[in-house]
Amino acid sequence: MNKKRTIISIIVLSLIVFIFITKPQTVTLKLGVFVGSNWGVPSGESHKIIDTAIEIFEKDNPGIRVVYESGIQKDDYSSWLSNKILKGDEPDVFMVLGDDFNTLSSLGVLMNLDKLIVKDQSFDTSEYYKSSLESGYYQGHQYTLPYESNPQLMFINKTLLKTEGIVLPERQLTLDEFYSICDTITKDLSQDGKLDQFGCYNYSWLDSVYSHGATLFNSEGTKSYFSQNIVKESIEFLQKLDSLNQGHVITSQEFDKGLVAFSPMTFAEYNTYKPYPYRIKKYTTFEWDCIEMPSLTLSEGSEVSSLMIGISNKTKYKNESWNLLKTLTYNPDIQLMIFQYSQGISPLKQVTESSEAFEYINKESSEDSQINMGLLNNVLNNAVNHDQFKKYESALLLAGTKVNDLIKSSNDIDIALINLQKEINIYLNE
Repeated sequence: MNKKRTIISIIVLSLIVFIFITKPQTVTLKLGVFVGSNWGVPSGESHKIIDTAIEIFEKDNPGIRVVYESGIQKDDYSSWLSNKILKGDEPDVFMVLGDDFNTLSSLGVLMNLDKLIVKDQSFDTSEYYKSSLESGYYQGHQYTLPYESNPQLMFINKTLLKTEGIVLPERQLTLDEFYSICDTITKDLSQDGKLDQFGCYNYSWLDSVYSHGATLFNSEGTKSYFSQNIVKESIEFLQKLDSLNQGHVITSQEFDKGLVAFSPMTFAEYNTYKPYPYRIKKYTTFEWDCIEMPSLTLSEGSEVSSLMIGISNKTKYKNESWNLLKTLTYNPDIQLMIFQYSQGISPLKQVTESSEAFEYINKESSEDSQINMGLLNNVLNNAVNHDQFKKYESALLLAGTKVNDLIKSSNDIDIALINLQKEINIYLNE
């Protein structure tokens, strides 16, 4: 009798174990996201992209649930993610801000995606714009994929140029042409001894560096190249441009009043403020548009920033996380929603070059203010991404302070740049 009970107990226990083993187990993936825009412009619907992506992913992957903590603001996101990492509770898949990428990659927080990319026959990195893809490249390896990109454009005050009888060429402006127009525009219209019309506002030393095609660091982040002649030319050009203003510091109010011909502007700003009727009434006293940033030889590109998404190096669900990452960054339907609910550009070529993207961008624009999609393709195909190494942001901040002081001084540029290069190289190798 006891033997019979034992056998029955074993059978029952085996059935329980079998049922437990064969019963589908729900996998929960944690996703790290923030609300609103990554680009500093108003946005209230970006969550629709994430929610739709989750819906599609869960439908295609039964037994996997995706959860995220809602209401995290972009300004709080880095701190929130850092706390999660310190507690060992970081999301399986999470957004990576541009300023955080180098640090997270160097500390081993992000998973190296190389093997997953090679293994997945349905995935092709050439589908992305190279500049956007390289935003997630660190020390020879891919650690994130681009979710949304935002290139730098050049604002033009069409009303001011028309008043001055200036017609822009069909192609990109050279730096010489750009300077010549700024020189022509800068005037004392009231004849009171003070300038009241200006060429360019907020053109930075980095804008000049990119426009000249200069390289500031090696890929390893161990050397800087500030003493190069091309960097010197970049600084000299900025000094020459700045001298047109005769010591006057152009204000944002003067720019907003339409007293300035040019100013660098991101696509996100263009996409937010350009449509007619205006989503937000900002520049309503004059007609304006955007073109490519000017360059030295018409072959140099402007900077592109990207919001990226990566996978935690500690995730227990590597393959599931990879599939979620692809849904967010590689699914054409999800990427097209960026043009509908966000302000940036999809890093996927087929999406950005599509007629659907054109319709979304221009649906609120008047006929004479529709953006030329060829402009976006040219900008993204020629754009450059900033260097990717751990000390990049701090090294650039240190260099920027010195360079901005140099621009306003009468110091010898050669000597100043040699000293700056030495200082930066010491910092990089500390």
